[in-house]
Amino acid sequence: MDIQAVKEKLAEMSSLVANMYLDALKSLNAHDEALAQSVIGRDTRADQLELEIDEMCLRFLARYSPKASELRFVVAILRLIVELERVGDHSKVMARQVAKRHLAPMLKALPEFQEISILPYQMLNEAMDAFLSGDAARYEVIIKTDETVGTLQNSLNESLVNLIKRDTSRTGPAISLINILRRQERIADHAKNIAELVPYVMSGEVVKGRALA
Repeated sequence: MDIQAVKEKLAEMSSLVANMYLDALKSLNAHDEALAQSVIGRDTRADQLELEIDEMCLRFLARYSPKASELRFVVAILRLIVELERVGDHSKVMARQVAKRHLAPMLKALPEFQEISILPYQMLNEAMDAFLSGDAARYEVIIKTDETVGTLQNSLNESLVNLIKRDTSRTGPAISLINILRRQERIADHAKNIAELVPYVMSGEVVKGRALA
């Protein structure tokens, strides 16, 4: 297996799904249906890249008897591409909301939404940089950011539920935003899962679910 070729494919897939997420957000904020459709269309390429990387890894396993460090790397990649593919799926679902709801006015009234929105994107880029560079020290920073995402999500959910109680005519848009927040929280989780692969690749250490002091 050409390690550099695999890393280049991973970088392409990561950039693709990260930009899908950003453009999904832009389409929601601007109610841009053309941009939303572009996000939806790019999901096919994300699926193709997942298959290409999967095939590269499986060919390597079939042809060679990898040593422990190589085997950990391949196993991590096979897990990582699933995480990236799911980021693409969540972004696609977010973009589909544009055709269903006009959410821009409500988003403008929720400054916390803009605050939470950038964090999954930052986490994903940080996690991929850590994986491609082998920098396990970044894991704890990403975990702390994930905690912030959870806190903001809970606060926004509470605000939206209270909004529904005050004005039932806004129930539909509010529920759509609650679902979008859930997608953002899941993307943050996928970034965290990628970060957890770094110490595994470097030393075999399994850190999934480990609480930070």
